[in-house]
Amino acid sequence: MTISDLNNTANKRSTLRLNKHTAPYQLQRESLIVATVIISESEIKQAIPDYDASFESEKPTYFRKILYELGLDTTLTFIRQDGLWHRNRLNEKVLCSRYVGEERQDDDWIKSGYASQEAVDKYSRNKILEDMYRTKSLTKDTQEVLESRDHYSVIDESVWE
Repeated sequence: MTISDLNNTANKRSTLRLNKHTAPYQLQRESLIVATVIISESEIKQAIPDYDASFESEKPTYFRKILYELGLDTTLTFIRQDGLWHRNRLNEKVLCSRYVGEERQDDDWIKSGYASQEAVDKYSRNKILEDMYRTKSLTKDTQEVLESRDHYSVIDESVWE
């Protein structure tokens, strides 16, 4: 097997990737640790006083840059959850929209001091840490199993009355 064969394999499989700190022939498996980030509109408003909900449709590249700077990986899909009571990062209880997605995994974000512990652990690609997160059901594979189980669960709310 040649280096180009390994690179082709890495390109075909999203779970394998080359690490810049290893030799080109060594493949690294992507970590399955879930590193989710939630960004509240209230946080965006504090950072950018003239922010309003129209930024998302009127200035999409600027809006995505804002989310990226706050730790959301905008290259992956993320969702907007509207009209929710939640606590923002400043521990304030707010009623507004929020954005939920994967946390950034680049060197700049991890070294910035703002990255979550989950993001730092995911970035390390440590198998032991991944197993520890799996015992807490905080890996992608266990989340998928739990979601598929919930899909077949039926809750009878009549017994609550």
